[in-house]
Amino acid sequence: MKGVVERLDKRACLFAIFLGIVCSLGLFCSLTSEITGDNSPGILWKNEAMVFVRTIYYSLSADRLRTGLTAFAVGVVVYVAGRCSRTKKEKISALVFGIIFAMAQLVALSYKSADSWDLLFDTPANVFRAFLRGTAYVILFYYLTAVIKEFAGQILEQDKMERAVPSPRTFFVTVLLLFCCWLPYLLIFYPGTGNEDTVIQMMEYYEIPSYIQTMSPMEQGFTYMTNHHPYLLTLLFGAFFDLGLALGDIRIGIAVYTVLHMLFQASVFSGCLQYLRRVGVREKRVRAITLLLMFLPIFPLYAVCMVKDTIYSAFCLICILMLYEMARTGGKVLSSLKFDLAFGTVALLMIFTKVFAMHILLVAGVGMLIVYRRYLLRVAAMVFVPVLLYQGVFLQMVLPACNVAPGGKQEALSVFFQQTARYVCEYGDEVTEEEKEAIDAVLPYDELEELYNPQLCDPVKREFRQDATAEELAEYFKVWFGMFCKHPDVYVESFLNNTYQYYDINKQSDLEYYQFDEFLQEEDEEGVYEHLYVEHPKRYETARYVIHQAVLATQKTPLLNMFTSLGMLPWIMVFFLLYNLWRGRKRDLALLAIPFLTIAVCLVSPDNGNSRYVMPMFYLLPYLFALELLPGREEQESGIQIKPVETKSVEEKGEIK
Repeated sequence: MKGVVERLDKRACLFAIFLGIVCSLGLFCSLTSEITGDNSPGILWKNEAMVFVRTIYYSLSADRLRTGLTAFAVGVVVYVAGRCSRTKKEKISALVFGIIFAMAQLVALSYKSADSWDLLFDTPANVFRAFLRGTAYVILFYYLTAVIKEFAGQILEQDKMERAVPSPRTFFVTVLLLFCCWLPYLLIFYPGTGNEDTVIQMMEYYEIPSYIQTMSPMEQGFTYMTNHHPYLLTLLFGAFFDLGLALGDIRIGIAVYTVLHMLFQASVFSGCLQYLRRVGVREKRVRAITLLLMFLPIFPLYAVCMVKDTIYSAFCLICILMLYEMARTGGKVLSSLKFDLAFGTVALLMIFTKVFAMHILLVAGVGMLIVYRRYLLRVAAMVFVPVLLYQGVFLQMVLPACNVAPGGKQEALSVFFQQTARYVCEYGDEVTEEEKEAIDAVLPYDELEELYNPQLCDPVKREFRQDATAEELAEYFKVWFGMFCKHPDVYVESFLNNTYQYYDINKQSDLEYYQFDEFLQEEDEEGVYEHLYVEHPKRYETARYVIHQAVLATQKTPLLNMFTSLGMLPWIMVFFLLYNLWRGRKRDLALLAIPFLTIAVCLVSPDNGNSRYVMPMFYLLPYLFALELLPGREEQESGIQIKPVETKSVEEKGEIK
């Protein structure tokens, strides 16, 4: 023991202990605590300095064990990080992103408590407490990234790629394993789960009025069917609803859909696992990912869910891996007509299942045109032909012919509407009559204060006047800009209040659906549509509760919670961005293009912290970690022995070998 102590750098140890204590105090420093009592008689509390000190004291955690263990753990990380080699550029970039990370977490803390950033600046004591908390986050990010980078680098140095020719048998056995492990969820949640959007699609299909019809204008007159939710998916879901009703119970049709959806999801995941084997991911890691897909609750719960996002996320996963294949081969794979057609098909399916995928693909396509200039025409065809087919043929020809209303303009304007509503709430007394008239031509001005929800744009955007003309919209934007010039802070606060959950690492994510939404039952007061109600068996109610608790436990389990935390996703992507730049792994940046574009879309989305919007990133995470741990140099791939991958039968422990 004495020899170990002698080998330690004493100065480095003292520095690590100091930073560990500072970090621990900051992490457990409450931003909302107040002076609750006085156990020091004789002190004049009217003295501002004493109030300041006392406020800081009360904000610190009294849990000695927790703060002590945290200080020790952070101290170890700091000491180990000090032994890691980093260039000056790496240190600067880690510090810059550490500061951004800290600011994001402080914003989230403030808005969670006060729907405003005022909590951070109310008093000098609050400013100091925020500084302590922010310093702790910077320390964590700065030193933890160094340790993780060093650890990953050691893995790569010892790693030997195991390039393999995947066996078709492996694919089918993996599909069977996934399906069998997910099957109990279908029994417990029979006939499957779905959200409000799914129920509204059902209502559209059976011509039952809902608020969606008021959000989707139709020049020729009223229509039940809209493209607010993907029209083709509405027809697909409707076919299974019809099947169930023809067999005497709508749940039978939904159950048939759920079984086919489970097989589809299992096939996509298994095919992507085959790709990992082909590019050299070690078999042990492929097995670990397979176990995650089999037993981590979010994947089976998504597999039994009848919602547009699960289908889109599967296509999105395929698209991301195809982008990686382009980067891995330096674009050579683009010379394959089969690959080009496959990418174009996947791109089109993404757009048909999620409209904003079109914008993601357009931005990604511009990047592809720049990087793969040699294959300019092929790239243009792969990306822009699907967009033109959707915009020019589907929207302009197919939908009008089928009497289907397009999505409303309000979807693209929700951020602006939300900012206007907040301005009216805070500075309504400053709004002139002319400004009121301009706003009222687009939104019901007198209702905005009541409608405004700081974290959800839907109540305001639903009231958008569909008959508003282009001139009225232009006048509204003049007023919007004028208000911005008067009080820009209101617009910034509105944006932050509606987005902070997407980067809050402490966000308790509502990841899954545990029932088929009862929106129709709530709207159908007279029970006219009772034959369309979807209810789950009462006998499995306890089992459904247990699974819900298992999901919550997973979100609190270290390491596993990375795969279930919405607010962690952007920072995982930021780390891999830095990691790839630090190690010169430019090809792996292809894995991050769509995730970062997805985050950008979330920041202008109408709902704060909606897990559905980032579902593609949950699908990607297991594969992302595996691909990021591949050797970074192409020359390490030379001389690799290529061997087939065989599979044990399900009876033989069900392991993929």
